[in-house]
Amino acid sequence: MKKIIFVSVVTFFITANSFSQYKDIPADTKNKLKSSNGLILGFINPKKFSISHSFNASFINAGDANVSLTSYTATINYAILHNLNVSADVTMQYSPFASVRGNSNALNKDFQNSFNGINLSRVALDYSPSKSVHISLNYINNTNNSWLYDNYYFRNAFIDGR
Repeated sequence: MKKIIFVSVVTFFITANSFSQYKDIPADTKNKLKSSNGLILGFINPKKFSISHSFNASFINAGDANVSLTSYTATINYAILHNLNVSADVTMQYSPFASVRGNSNALNKDFQNSFNGINLSRVALDYSPSKSVHISLNYINNTNNSWLYDNYYFRNAFIDGR
């Protein structure tokens, strides 16, 4: 026990008195940073970016099938102009449990893995030329969640084994 305490105390004092390595930024790099006005790639303003996060956990029991699904979505927004915005949703989802009664373990594992992955679930371009006019172009990718909206597809593809 004394040996462990001694090693812990020595390690503490050695790490407490050690210094990190400091490397100065070269002058030409500092000049480049100053000349870019803080813009990324020379034209993207980081102050116009915003990001929000959401987390969802759900469990669904539909007849002979059970699905547990968790998802994390990051919504990234960029204001190109004061009336023109671009946003994108990147979703990462995972199914810790999914099964269909009557199917083999291999089919159930494939069913469970069909929900896992990272995808671009939405991209939107919003434009407001005036206060009373709003134009929005959206791309929505819900292929991983299509079984939620179309029970016929769910029943035919997974329960009947087609």
